[in-house]
Amino acid sequence: MRRAQGFSLLELLLAASLGVVLTTAVVQLFASTSRGNVLLAGQASLQESARHAFDFIARSARGAGYRGCAAGGALVNGLNGHWDRIAEFNISVPVEGFDGVGTGNRVDDWQPSLAPLPVRGGGGTAMGLVGRNRIRAASLRPGSDIVVFRRVEAPGFALSSPWVADDDPLVVAAAEDFALEADDFVVLSDCRQGALFRIGSVSEMVGRATLTRPAGHDDFANRPGFSLAALAQPYGGEDSPQAATVARVVTDIYFIATGAGQDNRGERAWSLWRKTSAAAPAELVQGIDDLQILFGVDATPDDGASAPTRYVVPGDPVAGVIRAVHVSIGATSVDAVTADDRALSLRFSWTIAMRNG
Repeated sequence: MRRAQGFSLLELLLAASLGVVLTTAVVQLFASTSRGNVLLAGQASLQESARHAFDFIARSARGAGYRGCAAGGALVNGLNGHWDRIAEFNISVPVEGFDGVGTGNRVDDWQPSLAPLPVRGGGGTAMGLVGRNRIRAASLRPGSDIVVFRRVEAPGFALSSPWVADDDPLVVAAAEDFALEADDFVVLSDCRQGALFRIGSVSEMVGRATLTRPAGHDDFANRPGFSLAALAQPYGGEDSPQAATVARVVTDIYFIATGAGQDNRGERAWSLWRKTSAAAPAELVQGIDDLQILFGVDATPDDGASAPTRYVVPGDPVAGVIRAVHVSIGATSVDAVTADDRALSLRFSWTIAMRNG
């Protein structure tokens, strides 16, 4: 009868060692695959965040400068405040940029200074229609740029009849989509002239609405006794057959500031924000931690080639018409980290052509 033979101690040790090696390899493979999946998911998330950020900015940029058919006509400011004191409604400047050149949150850490913008703190003059809706200087990301786009909404609301006398109220056609309200800032325009003013009250009747334009004394009030007729001619009169319209002014200010969320280290994450006209700033996209802007300037606008001749930083004194905006966005994941335990960061760039240059 044959005697059963087992494994020797050496064989057992060898088998155990091989098992440990195989197990370690499987664990490392799983960990590497898991880390790779997290990085891929993080990259996809950053790309999606950047796409949303670009979509917001591009929509505002492409509409910047739109003033209906009066885009090239005379424009008057019917408010008391000079254009540079009413930044939330300064339709005379379609595109404006501020280059982050400093390391702090003072208004002078940007070039040009943020002082004309509705910014609270940081040494600014804190202009703005609604004080609580101003941008907090302390929340801004140092070194990141700020860009402003201005336009009027389309389509506007047509006057029911030519508007002749400045003291008379304006009567506009009021369809089901009529949306003008008291205290809206609007531009009255035909294809020769335009004027900014503030609506005092709105009285709706069947098919039409009456807008008043009362005078006041602060920067955001209508100028007493001031004519909106830039050319001393009626809006929508016989000499201007195109229908005159009234449309709301929209100003979008994009900037990077601390958001409501946290990153994977428990620190407050940066986000892309937008302040629209006099409304409170709104957080748009979390994880966007840098915004850099270049303006494509056409220094020879009369040569028939509507294209940039050079790109300049905001505040550059080079004169010309802005034909494009080059946007560079830095995005950092709040979850994914690289192999060396750093937060995953990517940069994306896009050039947006202006439509109303």
